[in-house]
Amino acid sequence: MKLSKKLMVFSLMVLFSVTIIACEKGTTNLTTLNPTTEEPTTLETTEQTTAVTTEEVTTSTTYSTLQTTDQPTTFPTTTESVITYTGIELINSKKFYRLNDTFDTISIEIVAHKSDGSVENLSIEDLSIRGFRTSVAGDQNFLVIFDKYFLEVDYIVLEDYAFEIYNAYYEDAINLRGNTLKITLNNIIHEGFNNLLYGDARYILDEADADPNNPGNVILVYTGYSVSGAWDGGTTWNREHVWPQSRLGVYVGYDDDDFPSKATDLHNLKPADPDENAVRSNDYFDWTKTSNTYEPRDEVKGDIARILFYMATMYFDLSLNDDELSLSLYKTMGMLSVLLEWNEIDPVDDFERNRNEVIYSYQGNRNPFIDYPEFANLIWGDLAA
Repeated sequence: MKLSKKLMVFSLMVLFSVTIIACEKGTTNLTTLNPTTEEPTTLETTEQTTAVTTEEVTTSTTYSTLQTTDQPTTFPTTTESVITYTGIELINSKKFYRLNDTFDTISIEIVAHKSDGSVENLSIEDLSIRGFRTSVAGDQNFLVIFDKYFLEVDYIVLEDYAFEIYNAYYEDAINLRGNTLKITLNNIIHEGFNNLLYGDARYILDEADADPNNPGNVILVYTGYSVSGAWDGGTTWNREHVWPQSRLGVYVGYDDDDFPSKATDLHNLKPADPDENAVRSNDYFDWTKTSNTYEPRDEVKGDIARILFYMATMYFDLSLNDDELSLSLYKTMGMLSVLLEWNEIDPVDDFERNRNEVIYSYQGNRNPFIDYPEFANLIWGDLAA
């Protein structure tokens, strides 16, 4: 019994001791889990390290960005300027070709413009020519191609009878003949025409027919004399109507202020000796002097012919023929066949060209038969048909 009590007491003591030890161990673990404010725990240290590391990365990234913005990169790129063509321009090209002519490679001149403002002359080998032909007369064009650019070039294929006309004033008359040409020239010389008063001729003819060797004088049409150009009322020289006024169908008064008409057209007026003017009367022109015809001096035979060609073209109610007996009321002049001859044997000279320019400056139209005497044969001659 006593032994049993002793065993029980011993067991209780052992149990009590184990409980105390267990409590001490629990207290130690609790202390470890509750850090003081002076020493951070291992977990806190790890978190702070992480925060520091993140801050350094951010700072490093910012620094890198500033370097990229303020300083050139290690491998800078270089932009090179590339010069390109911007277009082509025609400088020169042959304007007229005959039927079945081949392309003139020498006359064509084309340049290429570049993006840097410079210009390059192109050779025929640089160009592609397309659409050129001369099998048909008339207005034509062909294409010139270079790089990605192209342009159209105009040219004219002439009829067998036609001739080259470079004066733009007569451009519409190219390749024409007969009455079609006459009508076209009529339209041309009426455009810009400023019909003046008869009195105006007194102070224009002294310039138009001035003696080139003595500018203060004029050359008289029929005698060839050089006399003072100063107007003195018709005593020294008067105003001759090459196409006689009596054959114009209109009368011009001598008060010098009469209304403008075909009788005041400057192209038909020439300074003349009053006596010789009376001898000429209103006769036709011919190789010989008869009761119905008058022969001017050789130096002006062509001049006379081209004035009459002008009048018959400018005024459709006037006509040329070979009938010297034609009455004045029919408004005709001639001899046409003789005038065509004179147009050939007495070609246009500088005196006549200057006269044409002076009258053009005042009256606003030209005499086509001075600029291109060939027109006469195309209208009244062998080539008219």
